[in-house]
Amino acid sequence: MRKLKIICFSALVFLTLGNLRAQDAYEKSIGIRGGFLSGITYKHFLEFAGAIEGIFGYSFQEGRRLTTLTGLYEHHFFVNYQTNLYAGGGLTLGMRKEDFRVHAEAIVGIEYMIERFPLSLSLDYKPAYDIFGNTFYFDEFAISARYIF
Repeated sequence: MRKLKIICFSALVFLTLGNLRAQDAYEKSIGIRGGFLSGITYKHFLEFAGAIEGIFGYSFQEGRRLTTLTGLYEHHFFVNYQTNLYAGGGLTLGMRKEDFRVHAEAIVGIEYMIERFPLSLSLDYKPAYDIFGNTFYFDEFAISARYIF
């Protein structure tokens, strides 16, 4: 029972910090993403701690070449002025030479905003489920660097 109270209290603190800090969050950023699928990433905060992220990606691995367009909704939990955790989900449309894919995706990550310089760095994990192929993918870790404007 004590552990449950601690978990509930911690969740309440993180949600409260997220809503307090969200008013100071940047509004838009664009940058590059490196990982299994590398490409261009754009993030836009809607209000409070909610953000949408779009990723145009390409896999350079031989035998797994894939072009993708991803749309994600993310909820941010602000730890301090520069660091936040986020989680969310969305869809990815992917195309290869021989087929078309639709993935349901989840995302969890951490983002760090550099003080006095308009740049954010993030590390995330994005597992996916291929809806047509009935396959799970658990191999997408990525690092992103975005210019804040």
